[in-house]
Amino acid sequence: MSAWLTTFRKIVTERGYKAQTLRNRAGAQKHIESLLGGFLLRAVKPFQITTALKTLSPHTAGRVLFELRDLYQEAINNAEADANPASHVKPPASPGLRKRLTLEVWQSMLKRAAVGPQRWVYAMLLLGLATGQRRADLAKMKFSDVVDGSLRIEQQKKARKKIGARVAIPLSLRLEAIGMTLGDVIEVCKDIGKPGEYLLRQANGRRIEMSSLTSRFHECILAVCGADTYRKYEWPSLHEVRSLSARTYIAEGMSPATVQKLLGHKHAEMTQLYLDDRGLTDAEWTKVEAAE
Repeated sequence: MSAWLTTFRKIVTERGYKAQTLRNRAGAQKHIESLLGGFLLRAVKPFQITTALKTLSPHTAGRVLFELRDLYQEAINNAEADANPASHVKPPASPGLRKRLTLEVWQSMLKRAAVGPQRWVYAMLLLGLATGQRRADLAKMKFSDVVDGSLRIEQQKKARKKIGARVAIPLSLRLEAIGMTLGDVIEVCKDIGKPGEYLLRQANGRRIEMSSLTSRFHECILAVCGADTYRKYEWPSLHEVRSLSARTYIAEGMSPATVQKLLGHKHAEMTQLYLDDRGLTDAEWTKVEAAE
């Protein structure tokens, strides 16, 4: 397995993936080498893969299983293996979906970030809710992306397309939940540190790594909610601001079709997944209007 991994890494590298994808896959490959590196490639059985995956978290195990399936397919293509034992292994059971972020929790986080030492966290929360964009897109937004009264975003996620969805959000778009337009939020971004090309940047003006956005978000929600509020795999992540943005705009009267454009989704079904509040409103009563 270790010997074939050396070749497989080269194959993956030559596919033209983005740097972050290569890092993610390298992490899965490292787990494969640690768990199965000493096994004969042709001799690995499904039960051995299942046993190895049980030592990992469900999320990591899923990534490793995906990598193993690809690894064996390439081995078959190159006559290094005759079968794909990973194809017979079921994906690990998920411990449950992440909980949705509520507007009330987000507002508490914003209040805390407003007095925190890293001013960009406050701007990140505002920008995430106002635009509904992914972490990677928040991290790369530049002041030069403001063109003809709109913030232009070419989304990093390509979903097997040559380019990601291109979204132009008008600076006049107003979110009543924060009492600000997108243009107002961008003005806030101008004051978070030394001048720089990126909307979200460190106090010294340098770009912020995506991992820092994730870490500071989790620190903030942990401080606001307390450590016992959610189970390990249920904590809302920065990506949940994307769903909260969609649900908030809908609550304020934006049409589902417009929210779909804002999120950059090709299909309405995907937008509906983000609009699902995963049980937040299950206990509420639905009022039935009497016919006049």
